[in-house]
Amino acid sequence: MVEYIYDKVSNVTIGRTGADNQVITNVLAFAYRIVSVEEGMVVPFSTINDYNPIGVHHSHKYYEMLMVLDTDWLVDTADPTSRWAYGPNGQAVDDAGTGFAIDESGANTAIEYFAVSIRNTAGGDSTLTFADVTEDVVWCTGEETEISNEDGTPHQTVTYRFICLGELL
Repeated sequence: MVEYIYDKVSNVTIGRTGADNQVITNVLAFAYRIVSVEEGMVVPFSTINDYNPIGVHHSHKYYEMLMVLDTDWLVDTADPTSRWAYGPNGQAVDDAGTGFAIDESGANTAIEYFAVSIRNTAGGDSTLTFADVTEDVVWCTGEETEISNEDGTPHQTVTYRFICLGELL
């Protein structure tokens, strides 16, 4: 299994479209990996006789992504609705404009636009696009907060876990 981890992330853009979105800039790291339910990405066709046709069966796969933020606030405030994932001040992620990435009272809404800008060695940005105005492909599946009162702890991180059932664009 291959996992890609980036620690020079310019921003992560999450929302409904490339223009209607929330740009998250306090990203400490972003990682993704391909997960195959059957463990192997390709397996030979099974047959009931001695003839083996040439070809393979492609197993179901999905992307698992991690976004590590220094905090999850949009602005420096104690207002819990100012977090990037929650409404009403969070960014809607569906075409109806009513769903948010994390819904505390129901199922999380599918995220229709999800792109990651990574700083490359040439000083520019490379973009990984997991959803580009695509319905029912990306969801937020988890949130984990790490708080420490130890001296010298530089970050109070929040890690969000996503899945993408589509292809990396």
